[in-house]
Amino acid sequence: ERLKYLRLLGLLMYLTKSRPDILAAVSFASTKSQEPTDKDYLDLYYIVEYLRTTKEKGHILHKAIDSGLLQLYCEVDASYLLHPDSRGHTGYCMGFNGVQGTFYNRSMKQQLVATSSTHAEMRAIFTLVKDIMYIITLCKEIKINLHLPAIIMEDNSAVVTVTTDDSAFAKKCKHFLMLINYVREQVELGIIQVFKINGTLNRADMHTKPLRNGEFSINADGIMGTVIEDTISDVHK
Repeated sequence: ERLKYLRLLGLLMYLTKSRPDILAAVSFASTKSQEPTDKDYLDLYYIVEYLRTTKEKGHILHKAIDSGLLQLYCEVDASYLLHPDSRGHTGYCMGFNGVQGTFYNRSMKQQLVATSSTHAEMRAIFTLVKDIMYIITLCKEIKINLHLPAIIMEDNSAVVTVTTDDSAFAKKCKHFLMLINYVREQVELGIIQVFKINGTLNRADMHTKPLRNGEFSINADGIMGTVIEDTISDVHK
């Protein structure tokens, strides 16, 4: 039975490349791969049924109107104490400012237990920033000029404050000070800039929740490039 579970899970993981809307569900399913139950196997078929009823959907990559003004636009989120072992979950999506949809999405269980929601969110931003650094390096290699800083949208006010305000360093943040300092260093170097976004507008939210909520369809269309999000083009207005 475990082999059947792993086989179907592997097929769904492959499909996440063209259907990032199932990324969170597949990510949560992968945490059950060691000892899957009948219910876990049934949950995979719920994903298959969702794909069957939405087979007209797909990940659309749009061309930038002006390739000379490309700027990374990212949305990030984290869920705190979400898994049975008390670990959180990281989710984020990456696109270009003013360009419809996203080109990269990620949903993953955090490797360490976070002690607060701020800690979980900061760990998510830390992971995102490392991917941003990779994208910037890759673009340099292929002679694509990116406009910096890369924009990061975060729905946790405390995290936004910590990355921009020296006075925000409190005693309760000392145990993850390395994460804060790394992110702050990239802010000071002009590589990234962190802004506050309303939680209901954060498309990365769907990458950190095991269940579909009211915003799921809107966020799914947003990350797959089937709708234009006003918040992307208006972020600096």
